[in-house]
Amino acid sequence: MTKRRPTYYQGHWLWPSASNWQSLFSRYEPKVGATIKRNLRLGGVFFDIGAHVGWFTLFAAKIVGPSGRVFSFEPAPDVYALLSENVHDLKNVRTLGCGIGNIDGDLEFAAHGTLPTGSFVEAVTEINRRFAPDTPIQNVKVDIHRIDTLLPQMKAPDLVKIDVEGFELNVLDGAKQLLTLQPALIIEIHPPQLKLSNGSEAAIFEILTCYGYSWTVIDRNPNSLYTIYATPRSSD
Repeated sequence: MTKRRPTYYQGHWLWPSASNWQSLFSRYEPKVGATIKRNLRLGGVFFDIGAHVGWFTLFAAKIVGPSGRVFSFEPAPDVYALLSENVHDLKNVRTLGCGIGNIDGDLEFAAHGTLPTGSFVEAVTEINRRFAPDTPIQNVKVDIHRIDTLLPQMKAPDLVKIDVEGFELNVLDGAKQLLTLQPALIIEIHPPQLKLSNGSEAAIFEILTCYGYSWTVIDRNPNSLYTIYATPRSSD
């Protein structure tokens, strides 16, 4: 049986595994957490694309309750093992050990231990090598899918969080059917990583505009990373 410890976050008690526990009171990405809390309801459906060890998966699972569903996607094998451990007892969560992009198949992923900075583009992973210089970057072949390919196996989401270290455009490019359903989106945008992945901010916003979305910046970091919340214009 997995040992768990409590953490209070955004008005909810979460129970991550002891190996992932950091503090009794968490202030992790408070603006993203607050946006998830405002836009998910009991019985809702949440997609966590780039789930890492599953912090927002745990949070969303608590909000949507037993009648809701959370689908979490994480390609890095070592990270996926921690994600699976964190959600092992949650019947409303389904985890998928794969990347999300604009192709279906397999692709090399540059993993950096259990850090959240791994990428399908090794140059992107290299950006953050300095934070863990003793942890080797390892190229591993992993499954990758378009979200549109997986969508028939799942319930349509109310809210989708995308945090994929510069692969944001690839995810959206493989999510055209999803975008026609017009769920709300939380997208963390990484400008330098996005450029290394042959994407651009302009291309992201062009897709969102094409599918009838407007957006606001909900968080901006000094290192150029920022997070947007996008909703269909009809719901503004």
